[in-house]
Amino acid sequence: MEYRQLGRSGLQVSVVSLGTNQFGSPVDAAGTKAIMDAALDSGINFVDTADGYGGGLSEQYIGQAIKEKRYDWIVMSKFGNYPMGDGGPNKRGNSRGYMRKAITGTLKRLDTDYLDVYLFHRPDLTTPIDEQMSAMNELVMEGLVRYIGCSNWAGWQIAAANETADRRGWTPFVASQPAYSLMNRAIEGEHMDACASYGLGLTTFSSLAGGFLSGKHRRGQAPVADTRVARNPRAGETLLTDANFDKLEAWEAIAKEAGITMTELALAWVAAHPVVSSVICGATGPQQVQENAKVADAIAKITPEVMAKIDAVGK
Repeated sequence: MEYRQLGRSGLQVSVVSLGTNQFGSPVDAAGTKAIMDAALDSGINFVDTADGYGGGLSEQYIGQAIKEKRYDWIVMSKFGNYPMGDGGPNKRGNSRGYMRKAITGTLKRLDTDYLDVYLFHRPDLTTPIDEQMSAMNELVMEGLVRYIGCSNWAGWQIAAANETADRRGWTPFVASQPAYSLMNRAIEGEHMDACASYGLGLTTFSSLAGGFLSGKHRRGQAPVADTRVARNPRAGETLLTDANFDKLEAWEAIAKEAGITMTELALAWVAAHPVVSSVICGATGPQQVQENAKVADAIAKITPEVMAKIDAVGK
């Protein structure tokens, strides 16, 4: 396993990290424990979750699974995207009041007294950025959170947050979690440039485009059962199109020539970008974790020549 610095932080994280939005449903507590043990055995030390995954069960199951191995793990969670209880105007978002409720719940479910990394799950345009950053800074000063970051923010919002933190002497962002894949390259340019400038490491999600880039789904055939693509009612319109299969089949040929699988090509291509600290890979079983971990070895196969061939297929 390769380990990288998480932005301008002191954390060393595995270049492949474990995504857990399937924990709680369909993965139960026993399955979570098996997956997490397999991940650690494979060298993965970085796990990503959120307060709303599985209705809170993802954090709860992770807490149970790592209880005896807490210091072996870098645990990252997110808040603000899912309403607390029955919803309402003050039961979601990035305000100081809601943040306090969210971190209390997250730490209780994870059965830990601190988080390694805490992220805003979504931008909140109604709460002043000063309030958001000062409230996060308080969590760091109190030892509840070690480092902070954001998910799904634009480059200009990252700049605003870190400029505010710098001006006030508060804790800055060290991580950004955007969607990034061969099928979705929207963050190239402004977002990546902002992260590079302000010292944020990317922890990318959906880097297999919901499972399409695994190569397991074939043109003209029904999606493989019990997969995310099969559970996506719009997959036929958004993913399983002839244009997308044209790209996929071209990338598969490049992967075969490079001696790696399509999954390895897709994830290693993301990891090959210098601003990327870790590629989040979800799993519903131990074997899938072990396969994802092999991406660390595949990164060396993404040479400049291979990168040029991949890009030539089209964005």
